[in-house]
Amino acid sequence: MPTEIDILVKEVHGVAAQAREWGEKEIKPVKEELTRLAAGLKEAQDGIKVIQKEKLARMDSEGRMRVPEGRLAGFDMLGLRILEKVVSSRREHGLSGETLLRIVQEARANLRQSIGWDSILGWEDGNLRRRAVMAVGEPDHRAMGVFKEAIAGWTRAMVNAYQKALDSTTAASGDELVPTFEAAELWMDVNLDTLILPLLPQMAMPTNPFDIPRQFGDTNWYPSDENVQVLTTTPSTGKTTMTAYGLKTGIPFSDELEEDAVIALAAELRRSLVRNAAEIIDDVLLNGDTTVTNGINSDGATIAKTTAGKAQWLLGFDGLIHLALVDNSANQSVSVGTAVAADLYNRGLAKLGRFAVPRRRGEVVFVTDVETATRSLSIAEFETVDVAGARATLSTGEILNVYGKPSVQSEQMKMADTDGKVTDSGNATNTGRILSLNTTQWRVGFRRQITVEPDREPGKGQTTMYVSFRIALAERTGTRSTATHTSVMYGITGVSGA
Repeated sequence: MPTEIDILVKEVHGVAAQAREWGEKEIKPVKEELTRLAAGLKEAQDGIKVIQKEKLARMDSEGRMRVPEGRLAGFDMLGLRILEKVVSSRREHGLSGETLLRIVQEARANLRQSIGWDSILGWEDGNLRRRAVMAVGEPDHRAMGVFKEAIAGWTRAMVNAYQKALDSTTAASGDELVPTFEAAELWMDVNLDTLILPLLPQMAMPTNPFDIPRQFGDTNWYPSDENVQVLTTTPSTGKTTMTAYGLKTGIPFSDELEEDAVIALAAELRRSLVRNAAEIIDDVLLNGDTTVTNGINSDGATIAKTTAGKAQWLLGFDGLIHLALVDNSANQSVSVGTAVAADLYNRGLAKLGRFAVPRRRGEVVFVTDVETATRSLSIAEFETVDVAGARATLSTGEILNVYGKPSVQSEQMKMADTDGKVTDSGNATNTGRILSLNTTQWRVGFRRQITVEPDREPGKGQTTMYVSFRIALAERTGTRSTATHTSVMYGITGVSGA
C-alpha cells in the first residue's frame, strides 16, 4: 500500500516525465502550464519535507519511534502495546477504558503508518549509538560485536516483514511488522540494561533441546612430497546440548485506576519490566545452581522452586561461577585471604592457561562484585596518573580494563563468605570475588525471547502482567569438571567497607 510520501515522490517523477516529453517533442509549453507544473512541484517538495520532519520528530536520539503529540506523547510502540493490553483487559470485564483504548489504537495506527526503511535503519543506528556510549573507552569490546550481531538479526526480521507488507495487497499487511518492532525494542532495551549477557555469544534455538558442535581437535601436519598421498587426521568431534528453561514473573495491579493513572502506570511498568528482566538474566547466568541444599548462593539452607527471591537459581543449569567454584574447584578456584591487588587479577588470568590469550580484544573479561570493583580503584597500579596515565582511577573513577582485559562489575554478583559461597543467613565474613572467563567458550541460547501478556483475575479485582522467556546456557568443551576457561579468586578481604 503506497504511503503519502510514495504518492508525493510519484508526483515529482510525473512532473519530470512531463518536462522530458516536452523536450523530446520540442514542444514549448505555455506560461500557464509552466506555472501549474512549478506550483505542483513545489507543493510536492514541501509535502516531502513535512513528512520527513514528522518522521524525524517521531524518532528520538536512540532510534526509538515515539508518539509526537497528544495525551500519549512520548510513548513508544512497546509502551503503547502494554497500555493497550492493560486497557483492553479492563474493558473486556466491564471496566472503564473505551475512550482511552480508542486513543491508544489511533496512536499505534499513526506510528505503524510511518514505519519504513528509514525508521528501521534509524532504529538500528540509534541502538548501536546507545551501546557505543555505554561502552565508552572500549569501542572494540566483544560486547559491542555480539550486540551488533543481535541487532542485525532483528533488523533483518523487520526488513523482511516490511517487504511482505510492500508486496501485499491487503490493507492490514503492515500489522505483521508491528509485533516484530515491539519485540525488538523490548529485547534491545533488556540487552542494553544487562552487563553479563552482552559478553556472551547468543543464538536462537530452533528446537529444545538444541545441539551445538564443539570445536574440532587439533590436526597433525606432515611434509608433503610430489605425487605422494598426504597423511590425514580425523579430528575429535562432539556436541554440546543446550536445554532452555523458562522463567516467568507476574506484576499485579488493582482495578481502582482512573485513565490518567493507567497511562502513568504503563510507562512505569515498561521500565520495571526491562529492569527486572535484565537483572534476572544476569543473575541466572552468573549464579545458576541446580543444587537445592547448600548451593553457592544459599549455603546453609535448602531452597525450592517456590522460594521467593531465590527460585531463579534452580532454573535448570549451573552458571559461570558454579563451574569455577564447584565443578572444577581444585584447579579453577583460589581462596586468597588477602586484600584486593592487581596480582589477584593476574592469578585468575593465569588459571585460564591458553584461554587467557584472546584472538580478539574483549574475548577475555573480568567480572567482580561491586564492592571488590570499588576497592580495586585504590590499587596502586591503577590509581594515580604518574603510574596509570590518563586512565588513572583517581580521576576517571572507573576501571576500564585490567591487563588489557575488560573489567565488568555486576550487582548480581554478591559478596561471599570465606569459602566463596554466599551464606543464606548472612555471611560470617563478607569477602569479594573476581571471576575471569574466556567468553568464546560459553553460549547463551533463547528458545523464546521475552513476551508480555496480561491476565484478568475478576475474583481478585486485578490484572496481572506476565513476562516470560526461555533461556539456555552451555559451555563449549562439554566437560565442566576439566574446563579451564573460567576461574574465580575468592576470599578477598577488606572490601565490605566495615
